[in-house]
Amino acid sequence: EVQTLDEMESRMIEKTIRECEGNLSVVAARLGISRQTLYNKIKRYGL
Repeated sequence: EVQTLDEMESRMIEKTIRECEGNLSVVAARLGISRQTLYNKIKRYGL
């Protein structure tokens, strides 16, 4: 299955949110992005 970069990013964020039990500060740190960037991506992907 071919995925777009957006699909891959969305799935990675969703997986990491589950692994971190919804702690978005930890999710952002694990993904190497700021919390604000994470919030923007969550909104963009409807997570």
